Amino acid sequence: MEPAYILSFMASFLQAVFTPALVLYAYSLSLDELQISVISGVASFVYVAGSLTSSAAHNRLSGSKIIALAFGVMSAGFAALLFSKTFTGILASSSLVLLGFGLFWPAVEAHLSRSGSSVSKFSFSWSSGSLVGALLTSTLLKLDLKLLFVAYTALSISQSALGLRIKGSSSSVYRHAGDAGTRDLLLLWAPWAYCIAYSASSSGVFTFYPLFVESRSLSRDYISLVNFTMLLTRTATFFFYDKAPRSLRNPLLAMLGFLAGLGLTSTANPILVALISGLIGYAQGMIYATALDLVFSRGSGIEKATSLFEAFIGLGYAAAPPLSGAANAAFGFEPISFASVLALATSLSASLSMKSFNATRHSKTRDRNY
Repeated sequence: MEPAYILSFMASFLQAVFTPALVLYAYSLSLDELQISVISGVASFVYVAGSLTSSAAHNRLSGSKIIALAFGVMSAGFAALLFSKTFTGILASSSLVLLGFGLFWPAVEAHLSRSGSSVSKFSFSWSSGSLVGALLTSTLLKLDLKLLFVAYTALSISQSALGLRIKGSSSSVYRHAGDAGTRDLLLLWAPWAYCIAYSASSSGVFTFYPLFVESRSLSRDYISLVNFTMLLTRTATFFFYDKAPRSLRNPLLAMLGFLAGLGLTSTANPILVALISGLIGYAQGMIYATALDLVFSRGSGIEKATSLFEAFIGLGYAAAPPLSGAANAAFGFEPISFASVLALATSLSASLSMKSFNATRHSKTRDRNY
């Protein structure tokens, strides 16, 4: 099997369990909801920096070396968490972990894009890792969290070694005069807005639902139920994306699923919780796959494009938790609901901008024909 698929699976597994583990670890040290949301947001801004750095690093390093470096940085962050007991310490350690993830994803996406991977295969690879992580979250959270961070450190080191086995040249071989510049890529508002919408919804659930469970003294099994169901429907969406009818791939239809987030904390009925989580997962999966399809279809400038792709995902993860936490602290707005509304508004703006762009382009085409 292609090592990049294994690494994508493992990185997603680590990331799926890390967020709720970090949230509950900080909560156990008496940090409040706003402090935890700030940690999540700032660390995600560092993720953005890592994503952009990953593109620049291709000028000097091969993709395999960047991937190996990424897991090495993650292992350092996981190890540092073992000794972090304050807001500042947890912030610094978690930022180091997210820096590693930021370096990793653009590098592996660029590698797989250059090797001809489809959206479905790559998305299914990493989402399957998230799915397994979500399934095991409740079980792993019952362990001593420091023991979990030790295991994460060791696993990251092993994946760093595997990263060096990836075959491929540095991206300087791939660059050519036709590659798009960063400024041109930034003008592609739709895929970047979809990225923000996807991660705003995801971060709202991953950050605040564990806190909801702890504050209401619910079983931690609810965390796995929500995360697993959400990621299961997201994975199914990835798997059938290329084969689905055009009507089902309509982002306007999919984004309505974000509205389900408004009811996630209103019930403790497992069936309703699973149903709501599934609708959220469908929306996330379709919006993410649409964005990735738009990026992969460009062909040229792929290193810059995938770095920006991950950077905008990181931007959603960075902005949504602090904004949601602040809205809750200032106005009593339920944070998952706030993040869901933010995701809906952002994805809607992307779809409307695409319709406007296509209408303008078709109008110009007709004018030329006359």
